[in-house]
Amino acid sequence: MSERPAGGRAVAGPARVGWIVDVQEDFMSPLGRLYVRDLRDDSDPGAVRVVPALEAAAAWMRRHCDVLVYTGDWHGLDDPEIDPVAPDPARETYPPHCMGRSPDPEERAGAEVIEEIRPVDPVVLAHDASAEDAARVARRAVTERRPVFVRKTRFNVFEGNPACEAFVRLLREELGREPEFVVIGVARDVCVTQAVEGLQARGYAVTAVRDATWGLGLEPEAETLARWAERGRVVTLAELGVLAGKA
Repeated sequence: MSERPAGGRAVAGPARVGWIVDVQEDFMSPLGRLYVRDLRDDSDPGAVRVVPALEAAAAWMRRHCDVLVYTGDWHGLDDPEIDPVAPDPARETYPPHCMGRSPDPEERAGAEVIEEIRPVDPVVLAHDASAEDAARVARRAVTERRPVFVRKTRFNVFEGNPACEAFVRLLREELGREPEFVVIGVARDVCVTQAVEGLQARGYAVTAVRDATWGLGLEPEAETLARWAERGRVVTLAELGVLAGKA
């Protein structure tokens, strides 16, 4: 299945950007180093439960979005969030995970997007990218109709990649229309929240797909979704068709 959004759509209304947050092996696999599951509920099956919904949402994005953007942690041992000895979430440090810059290929595998929705031939916005890199990536994403993989060193993509702010702005310029971001991924109460609210704070329209996310139980789901809905739109997979006439 092609990763390129379908051509030939009428240019009307906002450009759509599919924004897929951190669907990486270390977060999505029960054997992953930082598996996303409810930390207060031992019976929670975790993020593996949402894989079919992520597949369905990503398929919708390939049909109906102008650009697909994946984000993902891409760590090295020297990153501030990584502490292999005494990680403490209260101090925003965590055990090694998504070690995309590790010399060990087995460690690097944890940073890969899960196979079910892995992007094909993405344009990469490196973790230490410049504004010039952002311009090049945005241009290639639109002109070559290729997905983008934004690598980051912190959970918050706007803090973890110095070029992300410029990339989003330049993507809008390349598309030539105001973008609407359709957001899915994990973890709902950390990285997805930071993406949704970060985009909203920058004045962008955001639609979050509620049943294509999974959380850590740090905040009640209803509170998270209500906050997103105050400044944007929250829909179910079934309701995605409203955005495109028919999904």
